[in-house]
Amino acid sequence: MNPVSIRELAKWYGEIAGLNKVSLELRPGITGLVGPNGAGKSTLMKILTGQLKPSYGEALIFGEDVWKRPSARRRLGYSPEGDSFYEDMSVLGFVRAMGRLCGLGACADAFAREALEKTGALEFAGKRLKACSKGMRQRAKLAQALVHKPDILVLDEPLNGIDARGRREMLRLFDGLAAEGVTILVSSHILEEIEAVTDQILFLAQGNVIASGPLAEVRGLLKDHPLKLLITATDPRKLGARLLESGLVTGIVFKVRGGLDEEDLVLSVPQVESFYRALPGLVSELGIGIERLVPLDASVEAVFGYLVGEEMGGGA
Repeated sequence: MNPVSIRELAKWYGEIAGLNKVSLELRPGITGLVGPNGAGKSTLMKILTGQLKPSYGEALIFGEDVWKRPSARRRLGYSPEGDSFYEDMSVLGFVRAMGRLCGLGACADAFAREALEKTGALEFAGKRLKACSKGMRQRAKLAQALVHKPDILVLDEPLNGIDARGRREMLRLFDGLAAEGVTILVSSHILEEIEAVTDQILFLAQGNVIASGPLAEVRGLLKDHPLKLLITATDPRKLGARLLESGLVTGIVFKVRGGLDEEDLVLSVPQVESFYRALPGLVSELGIGIERLVPLDASVEAVFGYLVGEEMGGGA
């Protein structure tokens, strides 16, 4: 049994569909939730955490409906995007109180300190929340989500307001939790960092799941959108002519590098695996060297742009 099962989940706001019969499974590990504003990300998270009642379908935590069985929510930790604090409380007092609400009792203080240490917030545990920076408040929210050691974490924009070093620390924390078997659903606009840590990507648009799975597999489904590759070679013109002749590419753009006479190749590659298999033999045959080969549009952001373009019936 997967930790999270979402079945035919729908939510309507009047005549507007926030979610349109979404079905998916979340397994242990990290799943990145991606989509534009209004895609349905927050609606999905609020239903999963028991804050919204679905119009149709169900969200199950280890087989229990989160709306019908509130006890199922005890296995889940949630860090919302917005802040809602008792501002005069200390950071430790807030996390400890949240632990008591989860039923921790006498061990709430020890669990709160442990959670604050994990999120790098223990050093300002005595600081009042109203005096905390945005980054500090984000760490406090993460700590309260972790305080009762849940099996599932739902994190809505958890990296907002945290500096680059702090984001790296948080991503290492998520990676470590995933390695321990925790199921993490994380939504973020910092796509490059989410891409670096997620096992799975879930793309939402207009309340629908338009693609899901490992990023490379999703990118491979886009038959009508050739992968863009940048190549730096010792003889780019010779390589470009041979690639066109071979049929391995459908288009080439020569890109001047750094205002010099040197050029890079930007290739449109329809069949990536075939291209990578053939390239070593081809450059050996031509007697030229490859100095750099970089995919230009295999990121989460680029794939999402293609997918939304297909979903809307137009360009991304």
